[in-house]
Amino acid sequence: MILLLALLFSIAIALVRGGRFRWLAQVSLRLGWLAIAAFALQWSIIYAPLPHTEGPFAPRTLILIASYLLVLVVVVVNRRVPGVAVMGIGLGMNLLVMLVNGGFMPVTMEAVERAGLAHLALGTEAGARLMATKDIILPAEATRLWLLSDIFVVPPPLPFRTVFSLGDLFLAVGVFVLFQCAMRPMGERGQHRGRPWSERLALKR
Repeated sequence: MILLLALLFSIAIALVRGGRFRWLAQVSLRLGWLAIAAFALQWSIIYAPLPHTEGPFAPRTLILIASYLLVLVVVVVNRRVPGVAVMGIGLGMNLLVMLVNGGFMPVTMEAVERAGLAHLALGTEAGARLMATKDIILPAEATRLWLLSDIFVVPPPLPFRTVFSLGDLFLAVGVFVLFQCAMRPMGERGQHRGRPWSERLALKR
């Protein structure tokens, strides 16, 4: 959810600043098909009717981890595209905390309840899945690298209730930077090359 919000917000800001969708076609992303395949694998696991994790070496867990590794490959080959390297940092954070916690993203039941998402939990015991997400219920004291797990909460009455991680924040920033650059002409992208991103964005206002 947080990435979808970042995408919509970034597009809206880019349009306000004079960006155009047609300029997205000028962005050259290598191995884009591999990213699509990886996301398809993720969705097949996220939406699978699996109430509880099956262990770190279960086929579905390995498929989920493999999908993240495929996306990392795409990030590495496209690291010079603005925003992609930042997205890679966030992706790496999420992958790391998932790897050390059995292959899924841990979240506490308390965070789920504060976000008003308790109805999505397929159980309250450790290892129970949060429906239509990559999350599993895990107490904070049992979570390795807890600070990298889904510890941030967007609570009700806000319309977009969700839980998210520090890695998700990096991903959101990367998405924002990518679309701010991608939705402007190619020549204009190179005009401020070498300047800090804060200066580049300010010059576009």
